[in-house]
Amino acid sequence: MDIERGFLFKWYERQLLVEGVTKPSLLRLAGETFGGLSSEIEERIAELLIRSGLSGITGDFPRQKILPFYSPLIYRQKATIEFIDGDEISIEEDEGKKIVAFPHTLPLIYAPVIAANVFFQLMSDASSAAPVKELPVSLDRLIRKGRVMVIGAGGLGCPLIKALLDSGVDDVCIVEPGEVKLNNLHRQILYDYGDIGLSKASVIERKILQYYSGVSAKVYRKQFDPELIRSERPDIVVSCVDNYDARYLINDSCYRNGVPFVDSGVEGFSGYAMFRDRESPCYRCFMGDNRKDTAAPKGILPFASYFGGLLEAAIVISYLNKRPYEGEVFSFDLKRNRFEEISVERREDCPICSKAKR
Repeated sequence: MDIERGFLFKWYERQLLVEGVTKPSLLRLAGETFGGLSSEIEERIAELLIRSGLSGITGDFPRQKILPFYSPLIYRQKATIEFIDGDEISIEEDEGKKIVAFPHTLPLIYAPVIAANVFFQLMSDASSAAPVKELPVSLDRLIRKGRVMVIGAGGLGCPLIKALLDSGVDDVCIVEPGEVKLNNLHRQILYDYGDIGLSKASVIERKILQYYSGVSAKVYRKQFDPELIRSERPDIVVSCVDNYDARYLINDSCYRNGVPFVDSGVEGFSGYAMFRDRESPCYRCFMGDNRKDTAAPKGILPFASYFGGLLEAAIVISYLNKRPYEGEVFSFDLKRNRFEEISVERREDCPICSKAKR
């Protein structure tokens, strides 16, 4: 193997906690190789698959455009994967090469769905075809301005922040207390190998200044404090945290201050995204009051957290454009290609949003 295994396993540490993802399967995936790419959606899918363990590239791969500092990449002579246009998502073998077909007219929000489908087919070493299912939201351009507060800049927050800025959001407040670690890099797309050990807040602030001129960005290196909602006065808050205590605090603070918020949670290959305001049942009605986190870290796949972040961005932009997402909770399972909307009833005894407390 032409990459040091211990380093590879450390890099993908959180991915190896996902059921069904093993060290032998990860080493097998590392043998797959990408060559040249011909469209933006191909580039995004390739990036997500590389972040999931497909480490090989040829000299034709646009590395500097997609993953300029991504360390596990291995240069090889021949590509083993080729993308083509097709009506469904499928993989076929042709003279030792895997031909991956999908509709190239799809918007970029579908990239993690396609990447997940390809990943699981490669993991199982099986070929099949899957229809492309319609999503309830889309990543539109921003028409109306607004201030967005993002709480958390990890696996969810990184794609969310990038998608918001790329869509035209130019006023953001970001709250993130952590530092960049090696095992963050496979899914937290705003950080590079050279950022390890630095505060995420400082890296994000630098990169926004570097790549997004005209954006007003206020970045806090601290835990979320409800006082920030009162002082920063955002139009909408986005929860990108990874623990129940923080979600409860964000839910309660936003509801009491009358500020709508978007939340997402992912684990393994599945997750959800939802919009909440005073007119809708709150997070406690959805999840209950007494959820507790375990001390053990959760397994996470890059395309799942990326998809959760893009869904949140789409919901935020729809709200700012005065076309709010009208569903309840959008649930997804990328391994089984399942997508559904879940209804949530307001609890009469909810301490935050019951009618008696409003």
